[in-house]
Amino acid sequence: MSRKTDQEASAPAPLARAPVPTAAPSAAPVPEPPGADRLSFADADAMLWREEIVDKKHRLCGYRFSFKGSGQRAAPAEWEFFEALKAADLPAFAERRIAVIPVSIEAIDAGHHLALATPNSMFLIDRRQAALPPEQLAGRLLALRAAGCKTALRGATLAPEDAPLLAACDAAFLDLSDCSLPQFQSFMRQLRAAWPALGIAVESVNSWDEQRMCLAWGCDFCLGHFLSTTDAVDAEAKIDQGRLTSIELLNLLRTDAEVAELVDVAKQDPGLAFHVLKWANAPSTGHHTVITSLKEAIIVLGRGNLYRWLTVSMFRLGSTHARDEALLEVALGRARFLEIAGEDIPQAARDELFLVGLLSLFDILLGMPMAAILDKMHLSEEIREVLLRSGGEYGPYLMLALLLERGQVGRAAELALEMGIAPDTLGATRDSAFEWAQEALHHSLSE
Repeated sequence: MSRKTDQEASAPAPLARAPVPTAAPSAAPVPEPPGADRLSFADADAMLWREEIVDKKHRLCGYRFSFKGSGQRAAPAEWEFFEALKAADLPAFAERRIAVIPVSIEAIDAGHHLALATPNSMFLIDRRQAALPPEQLAGRLLALRAAGCKTALRGATLAPEDAPLLAACDAAFLDLSDCSLPQFQSFMRQLRAAWPALGIAVESVNSWDEQRMCLAWGCDFCLGHFLSTTDAVDAEAKIDQGRLTSIELLNLLRTDAEVAELVDVAKQDPGLAFHVLKWANAPSTGHHTVITSLKEAIIVLGRGNLYRWLTVSMFRLGSTHARDEALLEVALGRARFLEIAGEDIPQAARDELFLVGLLSLFDILLGMPMAAILDKMHLSEEIREVLLRSGGEYGPYLMLALLLERGQVGRAAELALEMGIAPDTLGATRDSAFEWAQEALHHSLSE
């Protein structure tokens, strides 16, 4: 059934490179092709796709991993997906975050999942695709738990025969687009009443209004495109003082102002001055003596690094929320992807692409129209053009990032070819950007 609602899903319109801010019944094993010891993105014509999982406190608590192909070749085999996860060192990622991994009964019986089993690995089975009686399927779920990982189920019902399945699960995944909203609300409330300790994750949440609706109905996690879509915009909204000071400093840096001018502005906001000193004294700067003056801190950081730090600080200054940190994670990955994708253009343009990635979420962060934000900032016409109209020479780069974030690999591959970028490099570029963003966040929090 399709969703019956008048609401339209929204569509998409760091720092320095150093780090900153019981056994189941067995089945015949799934054979692997000879020499299949490592995935080749070029050969598989697919790439790992990570979908953000946001909890009810608006924290980006993990990702669901899957394979996305361009549709030009046959769908990759499941063993390729698991090889890609191993190559990406998923167990290391799952030490800190939830990693949801779709898995088939055949892969479980063959033991392909065992190398990825960690306490934060959540293996997701689709009830509708698992051609097993409920008691046998429950056995597989219990086997996953016995391996030391979490379990999740899609397509569960409230029928009595599904009770053993839900009892063996840590989470149930529901798709918001599977039925009408009244039916969905009724099912969610019955599920919550019957299984109060069960985690409920809702897929296909494509706007902030839908996310708030699902939370009101009792869900624990939301997946979908909502995180990077515009929420309600207040045309009268004002930027708080900490962020205004950051913008003033950014403008001075863009106009090559003297260090003394930068120091005078930084002193206007004690919180920002503290952050500048903290950045300058971070281990990643390589400075071995304690820096106590703003002038020295600005010199040690350098204008380029300070500009990136200040842009990132916009996500953490003022009245910050967990959602702001989630947006920063998306923005860092997007910014780094743009920078790597532009490796064949001049360095100054690559720096601006990085900035485009960070600024592209400022309207969501601040709840203001993008035009109103940019009016307060001194930016090149190329940056303004891409952020306001998705045009100009940076427009294709931002569109490429957005297509890949939405899992539209086929369209992204076509655009990459038009841009002179080899499509078979997109997966590696996305992986590199994701890993860099994770490391940058880790270091920025620890420092």
